[in-house]
Amino acid sequence: MNVLDVPRSTLCEAFNLVIAQWPAEVRPGAKSFHINGGCNMREYNEVRSGIEDWATTSHFTGMLDDIIGSVEHYVSATIHDALKNLTILRPSDLDFEAFASRFDSHPNYRVISG
Repeated sequence: MNVLDVPRSTLCEAFNLVIAQWPAEVRPGAKSFHINGGCNMREYNEVRSGIEDWATTSHFTGMLDDIIGSVEHYVSATIHDALKNLTILRPSDLDFEAFASRFDSHPNYRVISG
């Protein structure tokens, strides 16, 4: 399996592009918790669907195009996890360093300085 070295600056650019697609405040809406620990959130799902479409249909230059889908997924998963215990979240409050650490755990990517 090939591992793509992702410069921290490129990851930060992708992170900011994805965060900019989210509304200033995200609400989960009605929550349905599942036995396995999952949670369905209607309002979150509606917003996320449009952002997922944006990520899959947009075209970026260079490495951004290679990572934008995974960055969108990781940002969305981070927001989803937080909303399990919150009634509102501001995506602008997400910590890039924590995100970069989580992204670096992906088996196909390695975050490097630069």
